[in-house]
Formats: sequence, C-alpha cells, structure tokens
Amino acid sequence: MEQRLNSDNYHIRGRLILAALGALCFSMIALQVTAGNTAAFDHTVDYAVYGLRSGFTEAVLIPITYMGNAATIVTVIAVLVLIPRSRLRIGVPAAVTGTVVLIFYKCLKAGFARERPDEALRLITQGGFSFPSGHSMNGIVCYGMIIFLVRRSCRRRRAADITTALLTLLILLIGFSRIFVGVHYVTDVLGGWSMGLCCLMLATVVMDRLVYPRYPGLLAEPGTKEMQTQETQMRG
Repeated sequence: MEQRLNSDNYHIRGRLILAALGALCFSMIALQVTAGNTAAFDHTVDYAVYGLRSGFTEAVLIPITYMGNAATIVTVIAVLVLIPRSRLRIGVPAAVTGTVVLIFYKCLKAGFARERPDEALRLITQGGFSFPSGHSMNGIVCYGMIIFLVRRSCRRRRAADITTALLTLLILLIGFSRIFVGVHYVTDVLGGWSMGLCCLMLATVVMDRLVYPRYPGLLAEPGTKEMQTQETQMRG
C-alpha cells in the first residue's frame, strides 16, 4: 500500500511538472506573439504547410479540422453522457472539463485579440481571434481527458491502447489542420497545445486527488455492484 501511495504521488508530481511546463511554454509563446517577434517563424512554417495542399490532403484535413469544433466535441461528449456504460466514468467528467476549458480559451482569445491570417489564405470560413488556437486547445484537453478516463476505467488494455493511439493522432492532426486550412499561425497552435497540456494535467490531478477518492465506484466496471452503488450515491 505504501509503495502504491509513493507511486501515485510520483505520478501526481510528474503531471504537475508537465502542467507547469505547459504554462511556461504558453507564457513564452504569448510574450513573443504580443511583441510581434514571431512573424518570420510563422511565415516560414505556415507556407511550408500550405505547400502540402492538394485535392487529397484537403479532402482529408478539412473534415479533421472540424473535429476540434466546440459543436463536434459537445456532440461526442453528449453521446458519452447518454450511453449508460460511459455516463459517469467518462461522459460527465469530460463534459465538466470541456465546459471549463471552453470558457477559459474564449477569455484568452479576447485578451490577446490577435487577428487571423489573411482571408486569401483560408480554405474555410472562420471568425473570431487567432491566439491561442481553440481547436488545438479543445482537442488536447477534451480528447486527452477521454484518453485518461478510458485508461483509468477500462480493464481491456488493448482497447485502451488503441483508443489512446487514435485520439493522440487526432489531437495532432487537428492542430496541424488549423495551419493547413489557413485560419491559424503555427504559434497559435503551439500556444493552444501548451495551455491545453497544462489544463489537461491539472484536470487529471483533480480526478485522482478529489473525485476518485470520493467516488471510488467510478473506477468499477459498468453493470457491477460497485458501479450501481456509485450511481445511486451520486443521484442521491
């Protein structure tokens, strides 16, 4: 028991360090963006990505970019909430996390008020400000949270590993696609990923330190007596 406690504390510290590194990276990027020092870097990377445009890549990446939309993520989470087997274990925690992050990144965008790339470069219509990329931040937090919750509660390791691999690839492709379709600079995406990592790590710490100790039944398999007891307690 003591060894497990020490291991858990180690993992918590590791995630807090990652959260701090994410916040630090975001701060450094934000300082450079507000100082106007990223134009050359943005131009070089963005135009290299634009050079990859073709009928095939557009057909693949334009749909992927919409996977980071708030509406899409809300739909995914709503489905998880509606399915009894995933409602409490995955759906509700992901919904709470997603709502908090949505409000947070809207505030960040309004605060930095960075204009998006020229409309002539865009493959899709997109309003609002540019920094940080909300899709990139949404992707890493919401899909990352689903990865965490699945790995915490799923007893089938192979299924958890496949889910992790697919959602990690989706997170990366969403960020890349935002540059590809011309609605974000590369520093917007890097900023979104950095702050998203910070938020995700903090959310997982909250789950492990506050939620699971209070509601241990959330880690039980669906349909078991432990999960049924937990559902009854939470409804009460």
